[in-house]
Amino acid sequence: MSDDSRETLIHDTEWDLLEVLWRLRHATARQVAEALEEKRGWAYSTVKTLLDRMVQKGLVAARHVGNVWEYAAAVEQLEARRSAWRRFLGSAFGGATAPALEFVARQARLTRKQREALRALLDEKEDDDA
Repeated sequence: MSDDSRETLIHDTEWDLLEVLWRLRHATARQVAEALEEKRGWAYSTVKTLLDRMVQKGLVAARHVGNVWEYAAAVEQLEARRSAWRRFLGSAFGGATAPALEFVARQARLTRKQREALRALLDEKEDDDA
C-alpha cells in the first residue's frame, strides 16, 4: 500500500475487522464476529462476507486450515494508517500537513499529559532534523 496510486480505501467497517486481525494476528470469521459482538453485533455470515470482500481487495489474506478459513491482515497497521492520513490530508487540507496539525492542536481536547507527549514528539523531531 505504499504507492499512492495503488492504495485501497479502507472503509469504517473494514477498520474494525482489521483492528481485530492486527490484535489476534489470525482468526476465523467466527472469532472475528465474537470479537466484534459488543461493538457491531454482526452475524457470522456478515463477517464472513466482509472478510471475503477484503481478501479480494488485498486487505486480508485467507488460508484454509482444516475445515475453516483463517484470516490475517495483509496490510500493516502503520501503512494502513499512513494511507488514511495521506488521504485525509489530501481531502481536507490540500495535502498540507502543517494546517492539519494546527487544526488538531487548536480543536482537539487534549489532556495536559497528551500535550506534553505531543511537545516531546515535536522536540524529538526537531532534534532529528538538526
